[in-house]
Amino acid sequence: MNKVPLLSCIALTLVLVANGAPTLPPPTTVLQYLLRDLMEVQNKLKIVSERMKKYELYIPSNTSSIENLQCFTKELNPVAGALKYESKDAQNIQEYINNINVTVNSLMGPEITQCHYASKMRIEGFFKEFVSVCQRFMH
Repeated sequence: MNKVPLLSCIALTLVLVANGAPTLPPPTTVLQYLLRDLMEVQNKLKIVSERMKKYELYIPSNTSSIENLQCFTKELNPVAGALKYESKDAQNIQEYINNINVTVNSLMGPEITQCHYASKMRIEGFFKEFVSVCQRFMH
């Protein structure tokens, strides 16, 4: 008799593990995950080569809505590719960049936002701007 509830509990646990959590965290929590990953990339970029520190990225001209976060992530893929040659810690940075892309896509969905860019900024300034935009959306 005790085996049936135990087996049911095990089966339910396996289903949850296989399919993931049933609900998504609220957007503020997702933004907190995004902010954490952005700050990790910022810290790791301190040890990249001088040439990589001069790498310039485009800053979106409009950062008034959360959808504009996709414009920042569009700039990240070339960074991930260039890091292979410029940093000993490239794989960790690439994982964080991948997490950032996944997190922003979970907020926005698959739709691509039309992006307009204001200016170029060195990589360190780009991530500072990205962090400040995320912090603004959290308040």
